[in-house]
Amino acid sequence: MPLLTSFLELAVFGCLSLSEASIYSTLYESKNQPSVTSFCRISAFRETDLKPSKSKFDVLAQNYPSEPMQPQAEPSPEPEAIKIFVRQIEVTGSTVFDAEDFNPLIESFEGRELTLEEIRKVADLITQLYINRGYITSIARPVSQTIENGVVEIRVTEGRLSNIEIEGNQRVNQGYIRSRIELGADIPLNIQKLEDQLRLLRVNPLFNNIEASLRPGGEVGESILIVRVEESRPFYGSVNIDNYSPPSVGGERTGINLGFRNITGIGDEIAGSYSRSTTGGTDVYDFAYRVPINAKEGTILLRVSPNRNRVTQEPFDELDIRGTQARYELAYRQPIIRNPREELAFTLSFAIQNGQTFVFDDVPRAFVEGPDEDGNSRTRVIKLSQDYLKRDSEGSWSLRSQFNFGVDVFEATVNESPIPDGRFFSWLGQVQRVQLVDENNLIIVRGDLQLTANSLLPAEQFVIGGAKSVRGYRQNMRTGDSGFRFSIEDRITLKRNSAGDPTLQISPFFEMGSVWNQIDNPNKLPRQTFLVSTGFGLIWEPFLGVNGLSLRLDYGFPLVDFRDRGDNIQDDGIYFNLDYRF
Repeated sequence: MPLLTSFLELAVFGCLSLSEASIYSTLYESKNQPSVTSFCRISAFRETDLKPSKSKFDVLAQNYPSEPMQPQAEPSPEPEAIKIFVRQIEVTGSTVFDAEDFNPLIESFEGRELTLEEIRKVADLITQLYINRGYITSIARPVSQTIENGVVEIRVTEGRLSNIEIEGNQRVNQGYIRSRIELGADIPLNIQKLEDQLRLLRVNPLFNNIEASLRPGGEVGESILIVRVEESRPFYGSVNIDNYSPPSVGGERTGINLGFRNITGIGDEIAGSYSRSTTGGTDVYDFAYRVPINAKEGTILLRVSPNRNRVTQEPFDELDIRGTQARYELAYRQPIIRNPREELAFTLSFAIQNGQTFVFDDVPRAFVEGPDEDGNSRTRVIKLSQDYLKRDSEGSWSLRSQFNFGVDVFEATVNESPIPDGRFFSWLGQVQRVQLVDENNLIIVRGDLQLTANSLLPAEQFVIGGAKSVRGYRQNMRTGDSGFRFSIEDRITLKRNSAGDPTLQISPFFEMGSVWNQIDNPNKLPRQTFLVSTGFGLIWEPFLGVNGLSLRLDYGFPLVDFRDRGDNIQDDGIYFNLDYRF
């Protein structure tokens, strides 16, 4: 009976849907971020435009005797040669530096006589300080003044953008582009912050390319930013065939994903997907709409995902076991830190999930403890997530933490303890490190951990086994209240195209995972709950030289044999995915 129990549990659990929320991730993930060294081309001021003018400033006035001087035999000295006693140099107009920053530059010029050229040199040093810190359009100049008590004023005009001119946009509102650029257009203007915002725009899927140049404005310190954009196609999609579905409902499946970006001109996006197993045992729909609400890419996501599952594997198909499930989610994600090198974001979401199971096609029935006698299972979950991404010259770190609070609202399932119900607390932590060993060797290390002190309904349990979990075992081989997964994969590039992108890779890997239930959970797990495997994969893109077509093959060898293994190719550790993107 363990095999039958496994099949029935899968139907009840709602684990028969896609192993990953493809649309959810599609809408919350952008194109690959650039490396730290990549940047948008900015044609800044010429060097001569950024430094103080070499033409003479107004001659610094000085109190001369009221009576005219008597003619001398020798010619009068040029203004440049006149020396003035300078007791103190006062720098005004700076909002980013203070006296401690300026003192090392000016102290050697104080308390002695200076020529006008030397005073200009002090101003040049201050300007260079700004340039070194990225404020390339700021300038310091001596003020035309009457010297009193030996105090000379040098005034800083801090750079700013007087205008942002946008060219080439067709469907994207200029306000969308301008608001994001303005995040890097503080006063004084810092070229690094400006370039960061342009880089982020450049990897935005709304655009194929972004180019920008700075031009001098009408006043000293003012600049005009010219931004030229090339918009990408709004419509995108993919079709695929793989064997990433549980064998009990049909291990092989086909799917289609469609999306449309920038529906209203403000960067909003709608996407939908449909997948069906080749045996007809599962139909999964997923629809989502995402809209940005601020320039830092704070977004609101609406998601609806109904699906239908039916056990089609012999001999249990004669029992006509089926299940239905619907998921509704509202999420708000807000980045707090966002630049090409790192991103920190928080997400608050509320998810409603309803499921029901049947036997003999139309007889409601529960197969495990938790759902009611008619097989109904309902959860209402508040989720608080934090995700952090950090890039460095050798790779990247990705960290994610998610707190799940199951609450008793909207007719959530409620049972007496310790029977699983919709009231629970769980935590999910995820970490990934991508490490560049050399130009042809990339190591990916992943780890997932779920912990809870409650007995969970099947839809909230931790799942291991399958192509995207522990290869070498069938999809959703084991589920439990808590669990972990670990994977290390080495992607070795065998071939590259003329642009230097990898086209053929092999990927040896090692993976393991385990699940466990709360000790008082009435739903008992099979004796074997620890999975470990090794194997290798093949990634070929573009497959057969067709742009957009990719092939991935994986073979996992299980190091722990299970008694309830079946005869599907997943049980032999073989997985494939053929995907065409357009």
